[in-house]
Amino acid sequence: MPTKSGKSTRYWPVCVILLMIMFITLTLHTAYVFRHKLVNMMKMIGLTISAVSATIKVSSFLINRSSLINNHKTLNDFYEEELVQNEKIRTIIFSPLRATYTLAYTYVIIMIGLIVGIFLSPYIFIIRNLSHFHSATNYTLPLSRGYGYFWTVPDNILCHLHLILETAMVMLSCITTCGVECVFSLFAYQLASTARGMIYRLTNPLPNEKFSDLLKTCIKKHQKLLRCRNILEKVYGPILLWHIISNAMLLCSLIYDVTTEFKFTFFNILMSLTYSLIKLLQMFMYAWNGTVITNAGDNFRNGVYFGEWPKSDLDRHVRTNVILTMMQKPMTIYAIFSPVEIVMFTNFVNATISYFFLLQSIDDKSE
Repeated sequence: MPTKSGKSTRYWPVCVILLMIMFITLTLHTAYVFRHKLVNMMKMIGLTISAVSATIKVSSFLINRSSLINNHKTLNDFYEEELVQNEKIRTIIFSPLRATYTLAYTYVIIMIGLIVGIFLSPYIFIIRNLSHFHSATNYTLPLSRGYGYFWTVPDNILCHLHLILETAMVMLSCITTCGVECVFSLFAYQLASTARGMIYRLTNPLPNEKFSDLLKTCIKKHQKLLRCRNILEKVYGPILLWHIISNAMLLCSLIYDVTTEFKFTFFNILMSLTYSLIKLLQMFMYAWNGTVITNAGDNFRNGVYFGEWPKSDLDRHVRTNVILTMMQKPMTIYAIFSPVEIVMFTNFVNATISYFFLLQSIDDKSE
């Protein structure tokens, strides 16, 4: 939301984009250095894709900043209006909240575990040497491995600065990813909860409420919710399409790595499982929240259909809006061409497995 310091906060996304460009350059150069080692090269390409993902997300949010602010304000106002109706509606609205925040917290905790796994070793090395009152720099930088820069990393305090820079780039990438995914979950929850509250009010009107006025209010809210859905589709459509393609490639390369030249150590197994779980959970969060939005729209139309509107004293325009509401297509978000539903997640998993078998067959033919 805009505040007095709103103008200064616009510089932060620009800084993130610049750091992500540095991240992309670093990982691409490291991948080129390791071009003769397929496993290391694919790891660097995976980090490059993560940096590109963060850049796309920040750019999309910057371009659609005013739309997102209006979307947030609309959903927040509608959510609070339904929340203060009565105790029964509050219970209905809060019922899916636990699943929403549990999924988000799980995603963030796993992402923190991945960051810790990447940077734990060099920082333990530095802390252990500092405890013995000497600063050693003969450790391996976790991202560039010391080869990714266009210059030789000096063996002095500047090596620590390179480590801090790499830590900042990875943390910003992960924070951006978690933030964008969790904001989508928040919007989906608020939109669906508002629809649930309106459905209950339509199907269980209070004795002192005039149904025609209630129906007019709910129809107007539903039209605004459709515009909020359109904003989410505009902002998240390119992001989702990118994730469908890139995550399938990354998981395919990870499975191929595990089945070929993988070194089965505890650390490697743990990091591979964590990384694959993040990618699967990321796609599941989008698909599940997309299904929540679609179901909310369908349930609202059913609530209007089974309500008392045919017997109500409605004017011609309101009846027309009611009929148009019931005739509308499902409130589904599309990732350009693919509907964002649970089916998308299953298709994503099937595509990943198909890519893997294709890659394996090509490798068998080359041998």
